[in-house]
Amino acid sequence: MLLCEMCTNPLIRVPDLEALAAIAHEAGALLVVDNTVPTPALSQPLRWGADVVIYSATKNLSGHADVIGGLVVGTPSWIEGARAFAHTFGPTLGPFDAWLTLRGIRTLAVRMARHTSNALQLARFLEGQAAVRQVNYPELEGSPYCARARKLLPGGAGALLSFELAGGKAALESMLSRLQLVRLMPSLGHVATTLSHPASTSHRGLDPAERTGAGISDGLVRCSTGLENIDDLIADFARALT
Repeated sequence: MLLCEMCTNPLIRVPDLEALAAIAHEAGALLVVDNTVPTPALSQPLRWGADVVIYSATKNLSGHADVIGGLVVGTPSWIEGARAFAHTFGPTLGPFDAWLTLRGIRTLAVRMARHTSNALQLARFLEGQAAVRQVNYPELEGSPYCARARKLLPGGAGALLSFELAGGKAALESMLSRLQLVRLMPSLGHVATTLSHPASTSHRGLDPAERTGAGISDGLVRCSTGLENIDDLIADFARALT
């Protein structure tokens, strides 16, 4: 099995799915794509050679930070095996979690359009800030993944972006103390804009050299853009970064 993320977390890189599918299939392996960040509203990896697509329903699919669950999509023959496994061992959604997820999916396309619009506008704003060293979002014209994103993600790259503060962790602490609308929390993909610090959360198990090699600096901030008015979001960051 070859596993990759569509829009990687937290550096928001876009993989070459067709090339990865060719590598996996030549070796007799499955290509499994985690499509949690763009969701099926923006990306359909099965069209580009993936065999199985997985989702955290906790994130944008449900969209309201009130579900814990996951979904798997794939070819009929593979799904039959997955269904048999689930029936035997029990890793299935409860009825209420399933209902909440379906409720969220009904508004998914509308929400993802707003998430994407807000993320792109916020990324462009952050690019112009002296306190920000780098912004990672594949729809930015200067991103090395821009052309690939336009091909694989024609409807936009979703809610997730990241940026590196020039002042490192001290600058992060200063920014967090000044933000009023945006909150620090580990999850992503719901109606509110949230931040996470990868070096002290998702990548805390790596030593400093390993984090540096992975592109995770102490000043890197992951931002999951919500559905707020974009002018309010930009004003909040403008105040916090001065």
